[in-house]
Amino acid sequence: MFKQRLSFGLLFGIALLIMFYFDQALSAGWPARPLSFPPGALLALTFAVIIPMAMDEMRKLLARQQVVISMRVCVVAAMLCMLWPWVAQLSEMLLDQPRGASPLAITVAQWFHTVKPGYLVPTVLAVALLGAFLMQSRRQQTAGAIASAGGSLLAIVYLGVLPGFYMPIRLSHSAGMVVSILLIVKGADIGAYGVGRSLGRHRFITWLSPQKSWEGLLGGIASAALIGTLLAHFAGRFAWWQGLLAGTLLGTVGQLGDLLESLLKRDAGVKDSGQVPGFGGVLDLLDSPLLAAPVAYWLLKLVHA
Repeated sequence: MFKQRLSFGLLFGIALLIMFYFDQALSAGWPARPLSFPPGALLALTFAVIIPMAMDEMRKLLARQQVVISMRVCVVAAMLCMLWPWVAQLSEMLLDQPRGASPLAITVAQWFHTVKPGYLVPTVLAVALLGAFLMQSRRQQTAGAIASAGGSLLAIVYLGVLPGFYMPIRLSHSAGMVVSILLIVKGADIGAYGVGRSLGRHRFITWLSPQKSWEGLLGGIASAALIGTLLAHFAGRFAWWQGLLAGTLLGTVGQLGDLLESLLKRDAGVKDSGQVPGFGGVLDLLDSPLLAAPVAYWLLKLVHA
């Protein structure tokens, strides 16, 4: 099991590194350079592939508790929530530096500036809530209406709003910043798993995840703190203590994200969100990076980086 998870994790990590490399290379000189893509274009495309798969797993988890959600409503709403922060910031960048941009891009950017894009995500959530009630009404019964609406909003926020925080991070920083955040968070996962398996003796949340131990939790946080410190040192943009604090905080929040997904799985009565042997599912892979996304965004805002 451990070897399978490690092998899959390495392959997935290599694929992500290749994606981020091309995302950085293809966005160089945008928008003035011909055939260049906006920063984060490939990241958005990656999310566009992952979100429907993760949403299907979420739908199946909710269905085990007789909570019915619409894939069409939730996937479209999640995509829009993920994309809006990116498109809105791209529009601001185009209006600030329009040289080289196409007239169509400028027109779209001006429209976004006019409609106040900060209100678009709440609007999408409101429309999605209405859509959930309409889809429920097609069944011509009242039972489950509240659960369906709540499950729909849970799925959209979890798989749309949370990953959307990575998009403005990518626009304001290089692809390496997003890679660093993922390294810290997934490093905490690996550290917690490794230390927990080898040294774990004291269980700390048996009612939710019987195998998790205090040793594993502290090992995961320590791993994230070490990775954050090393990244800050070698990048040269942050002081070592900033990397240490960021790693500690992101590692802690990442572990909370893992527990949050465990709560969803235990309520649904399953061990893994998916059925890939030795791996689990997409939600099992995304749980910690998703919850860490808004924390990483605001940490970068606080240090004005």
